This record gives sequence, C-alpha cells and structure tokens, in this order.
Amino acid sequence: MFVYVSNRLSLDLLGTLKWRRDVPEEHLRTPADLALWSAGAPLGIAVETDPAGLERVRVVREMLYRAITATRRGDELNAAEVAELNEVAAGPGLQMTLDRQGNVARGGTVDQLLTAVVRDAFELISEPALAKVKDCANDRCTRLYVDVSRAGNRRWCGMAECGNVAKVAAFRSRQKV
Repeated sequence: MFVYVSNRLSLDLLGTLKWRRDVPEEHLRTPADLALWSAGAPLGIAVETDPAGLERVRVVREMLYRAITATRRGDELNAAEVAELNEVAAGPGLQMTLDRQGNVARGGTVDQLLTAVVRDAFELISEPALAKVKDCANDRCTRLYVDVSRAGNRRWCGMAECGNVAKVAAFRSRQKV
C-alpha cells in the first residue's frame, strides 16, 4: 500500500496523499494506516494514534508540502504555518534504547514522529539536496523525491507505478505507428 521512493522520510510522508492536482487519493485513512506507514518508513516504528492524531499528521503533512514547494520556487512561506512547523520541530525526538547486544530500538508517539518528519524536512530545505528534489514526470502525480541517480536524470517517483505507466504508454504509442 505504501511506497518509500522519495529518499527522505519527510517526502515519503508527503507521498501518502497522491494526485493533489487531480482527484486526491488519501492513503492515511485510519489510525491503523499511519501505524503501517510509520512501521515501513525508514524509522521503522509503528506509531499508534487516534483519529485526532491522524488528522494532525495530515495537517502537518500538507503544511510541509506547501513549505517545500514554496521554498523550491523561491516564494515566501505562510507565517502561521512557519510558526506551527517550528513548534512541531521543537518537540521531543523519538525514543531510542540500546541493549547489551548493541541493538537499538526506537519508539514514540505521533507527536515525536511528527517532530522527526518536520526536522527531516527542515534539514532538506537547508541542504544542497533541495536542488535535487524533483517532481514526478507523471502529470497527475504530485510526489516529490530526491534524485540520487548518478546522472541526475531520474524522471518518475518510482518505476512500480508512474514509470511503468509512462513506459507502457510509450510502447503502445510506438506500436500504433
């Protein structure tokens, strides 16, 4: 259900709402969906929450999407949203514990997860990596990703969905000729 193709935790969260320009498709529909997403994300923790916590995640996700896209365009950010994002970033981080065998376990609340995601977005915005953030070449797709390909010519958020659709369409177009 979830894909982690963006090369950044924050951008992977943004990808949980697809097709923003068309008919949006929400992938975080229930608190259980958030637990599944967070367990599969790079942090690997299943965050439990309630409907209010899930709504908070969605609100912060959309503020981050607007902040990242505005920063990429060189536009000024919304002052109220900047204040809210700064407040989230100032929160406590995820809990980490080390056992005697050297294994690290992570855990935390939905607010701690949001702090980690917002901090990741802030790091992305402040790094040269922001110049490598791209929009998927699929006109319908609104996923963002960091292009870490050697040539810097990645076109799609992921091959499993957008890339294959484009390649199949190109193949069919060539067959009609």
